[in-house]
Amino acid sequence: MKQTLAFLLKFAVTLGIFVAIFLEFGGGYAPVRTAELTAPGTFEAANPDYPGLVGRLRARVRGTPLPSPRVPLSLHDVCLAAAERPVFVRTADGSTRRFKPLRHCGEGGLVTVFAAAADGSFTPVPLAEAPRDAYFRLQGFQLVPAEPTELWAEIRSLRLGVFLPWFLAAMAIKLVGIFANVLRWQLLLRGQGIELGFGFLSRSYFVGRYFGIVTPSTMGLDAWRLYDTIRLTRRPVECTTVLAVERVIGMVGLFAVILLFMPFAGRITHGGSIGEFVAGMKMPLVATAVFGVLILLQPGWFRGWLRLLPSERARRFATNAIDAASAYRERRGYLVLALVLAVIGQLTTTLMYFANAMSLAAQHVRASEVLFASALMTGATFIAPSASGEGVRELAFVYLLGSRAGAAKAFLIGNLGFWIEKIPLSVPGGILLLLRRDRDARPVTRDDLVRVRREAEAELPVRPRATG
Repeated sequence: MKQTLAFLLKFAVTLGIFVAIFLEFGGGYAPVRTAELTAPGTFEAANPDYPGLVGRLRARVRGTPLPSPRVPLSLHDVCLAAAERPVFVRTADGSTRRFKPLRHCGEGGLVTVFAAAADGSFTPVPLAEAPRDAYFRLQGFQLVPAEPTELWAEIRSLRLGVFLPWFLAAMAIKLVGIFANVLRWQLLLRGQGIELGFGFLSRSYFVGRYFGIVTPSTMGLDAWRLYDTIRLTRRPVECTTVLAVERVIGMVGLFAVILLFMPFAGRITHGGSIGEFVAGMKMPLVATAVFGVLILLQPGWFRGWLRLLPSERARRFATNAIDAASAYRERRGYLVLALVLAVIGQLTTTLMYFANAMSLAAQHVRASEVLFASALMTGATFIAPSASGEGVRELAFVYLLGSRAGAAKAFLIGNLGFWIEKIPLSVPGGILLLLRRDRDARPVTRDDLVRVRREAEAELPVRPRATG
């Protein structure tokens, strides 16, 4: 029941994200005096030097004056600035409102405004033919400040000669990461005295990825791998230990990659808040990564401290991690190599998203920004209650890179990663499944895991099945 409710929650969150992702609250049109469009102060842009929340709190404590949150722009520079940060216009009532530059910008800069019709609608007109009171399309609240038409325009503008090589490169990079994960799995199994071929483990891994397309959380990949190895080896304790250690190693690998790109945190814009916040989390991240490494290499040091953990769930996770790592006390070299492979696996994910950005010809973004944003996005998909991270990855990229690449292009950078992960690098697992001689191979349930563990522990004879 608990697992079903967790799945329903994740499915509801994912569905809610995609239903609301392009909905706009507020917005509309506001009148602007056409004669004042060239006047100083009519247009403003977000100040890239204005600090985020952490910086503002630090300035308040120190008594340091803050710069203005916005800087003035000329009419000629509005569209250039809009490519990197939000832009604002002073309306006829004297207020300053954020507007949608894509509705107004074109070749030559700001070339389009809107005119009010008698029926209450608004019609785009060239700036040179604007009436006395022109109207600007205001930006309301949106999770992704873009419209489906803008996404379609970005897709239609792709150049095949640029997109295809980078798209294939993204798949190849991610494939390297997948094989690094398979090799890590093989090493950890070997550390438990289980020898399985790389070919068999690769096929099993891809079958698990195929089941992962349609099953919640990790019940596709991890449950299939656990089921497949227990069924073959009849050693449930060792196979379960391997996956438990993998979880700790994966967490340490992710934190290591985030720390690797930490020097680029300040380049992530969106008010500077994300860069400052992550930079402020440097020491906790370092401490957690070091703690994870010590649990792997010296698990016995921490048994006496488990009672200090405030949560029963945290105590149970730490106990399982320590028990699992203790099984490698005589073979710590395997853990070190597995950690290196975990870092490689995380790096290939960030490089895949960099290749995605290049395939979309994303301008105004640096490679370091994409790599750091990708590492943070991976962490967000583990935290947010979403099915397979769907919806979360797109929102993360829009939030982190939208002010640089534009909301539509940032959304596509993340969404393209979903298609690479789920279609060319997961669907082939279904083909491998068809080629297996296991006629009853199917997605694994918790009952299947309980049954196969019980059979293995009791050494009951089971119907032999080929491993492919």
